[in-house]
Amino acid sequence: MQQVKAGGLPAVSTNLDTRKTSLWGERRFRKAAGSALVLCVVLLLVSLPFALIGPSVERLVILVLINVAAVVGLNIYTGNSGILTVGHVGFFAVGAYTTALLTTPPEIKADSLRHLPAFLANSNVGLGESLLIVAVISLVFGILTGLPLSRLRETSAIVSTFGLLVIVNFVLKGATNITNGTKGIYGVPELVNLPTAYVFVFATIAVAFAYKVSRLGLQLRAFQDNEVAATSSAINPNRRLLEAWALSAVVLGLCGALFAHVIGAFQPHDFYLTLTFELIAMLVVGGKRSISGAVIGTLLITALVEIVKPIESGGGIAGISFPPIWGLTQILLSLMILVVMYKAPAGIMGSRELSLSMFKRPRLSESTIDVASLPAVASRWERPAATLETNAIAIDFGGVRALNDVSIKVETGKIVGLIGPNGAGKTTLINNLTGVHHPTRGQVILDGQEIVGWPSSRIARAGLGRTFQNIRLFSEMTVLENVVSAALARGHLATGVESYALSLLEHFDLAKLADTKSSALPYGAQRRLEITRALALEPRFLLLDEPAAGMNPKETASLIEAILSIREKFALGILIVEHDLHLIMRLCDEVYVLNKGEMIASGSAEKVQNDPNVIEAYLGSQEVRAARRKKPT
Repeated sequence: MQQVKAGGLPAVSTNLDTRKTSLWGERRFRKAAGSALVLCVVLLLVSLPFALIGPSVERLVILVLINVAAVVGLNIYTGNSGILTVGHVGFFAVGAYTTALLTTPPEIKADSLRHLPAFLANSNVGLGESLLIVAVISLVFGILTGLPLSRLRETSAIVSTFGLLVIVNFVLKGATNITNGTKGIYGVPELVNLPTAYVFVFATIAVAFAYKVSRLGLQLRAFQDNEVAATSSAINPNRRLLEAWALSAVVLGLCGALFAHVIGAFQPHDFYLTLTFELIAMLVVGGKRSISGAVIGTLLITALVEIVKPIESGGGIAGISFPPIWGLTQILLSLMILVVMYKAPAGIMGSRELSLSMFKRPRLSESTIDVASLPAVASRWERPAATLETNAIAIDFGGVRALNDVSIKVETGKIVGLIGPNGAGKTTLINNLTGVHHPTRGQVILDGQEIVGWPSSRIARAGLGRTFQNIRLFSEMTVLENVVSAALARGHLATGVESYALSLLEHFDLAKLADTKSSALPYGAQRRLEITRALALEPRFLLLDEPAAGMNPKETASLIEAILSIREKFALGILIVEHDLHLIMRLCDEVYVLNKGEMIASGSAEKVQNDPNVIEAYLGSQEVRAARRKKPT
């Protein structure tokens, strides 16, 4: 690898060989395009023979395709964020009612919707114009509802999305002048045919795959795996959640519009709990992290529902009659979810996607990366020296003071150590520097700018990269995706970012493992990957929280060389929190010592090592006195 001049940082894509940049920059999109093509072909081969049976079955196939698109739309949000939504059927309803009001012939509306405003009563637009309007309305509605919902997590988010569904249903029933209340709407022209349904579902699948591997999708998947690590990698999770929510809302709104043009008449209860439960079951059974799983789950659940419906209503199958069993569909769907979750908690497909190579057995050493062809990391412009410092910061947790008037200073080009007994406040200080916590008082200054109160993502973009005491990788993403997600958050263009990331990985001997899921790496490689991801942010300062924890002497020696290499090649300031005093003494230009939240010593490694206060903090006062009594005079 080409070395970087002092003060330089790894190159952005404009400094890379353009031919190789184009090759690697499009790699993940080509892979996604292949999976999308395979999935569309499978869906076509499975559904088309049924559509050719007759008009009634063709209509059922069209409805199934719309359901496929709806579940794929749910996957855009839930599959990438990990947050389950039970409110998206509300967008489905908005799309259905909007297109009904726009396209139903005026003479029919004059009979059933007599109190409509004139512009709606007289409207009679075509399918294309109606879908465009539905998309815009769904987008606006999605943004308005997503702004508060994007700030919520886990249970609170699920409950709030259910509240959205209830509100939409209440409005549909109550706004009788517009929606005809519980009587519903009829006379909607049946404008959707089989080719239209196929075009729409294929387009939805393509959009979902493109989003999944895009900057936005990668960062949202990183958030799903580990929110703290994501924000420390310059990712703004609230913004990514809002974008996915809005895009998903548009897809569900369009699905509702197409649904309305297939069935022709509907009521508010058609867009409530039953449809919600079915769509969620389809997503969960197939695998909520997989677009292929969304399609497979939809087909399986639809088959089950169609088999059970005659029994539930008191019909028969193969000449066998059954008494009515109300609620049988929901009971069997619940059982199916339980069985799948027990046997395969991540769903049938897990996080896998259909592809021609999916049946190959992955091996840790297997890779399609040609390491020799990677472009070298080139030098960048010189930047002035920077300083990271704290000024008398203190932080309280529930009345307990974790840090008290702590001041440190780190300069670019230097390695500074932070040591102290367990519970001294070392990680707490790192968390204050990076915005995970905010100090009760005091200042954190980065290159002359006060950063207290900034969110972690903004601090990371400003120049602070970090690792964690307990390794925090994006475990369901590959080694390459871990680094690419951080580089994209820092502002790298999508074209060339993979080449840039691979060059960094090669520096840490990880490029050949680029396609390996990060959770499958051995411990030492996971540590190196976490450091590589932090460097992808092009930080001015790198904060390492116990990087040698759990390492054997050989791995520790390699880590020492790697840290020295980082300082040499990337010319940044490094703050190391570590219990391994040999590593601290070997690396650090200056050492700070914390004990019980207070700074008790600072200076050179040799000075600190012999400081009585430091010795007492590590050994305890009784042991120190005993040692002094035994010392010969």
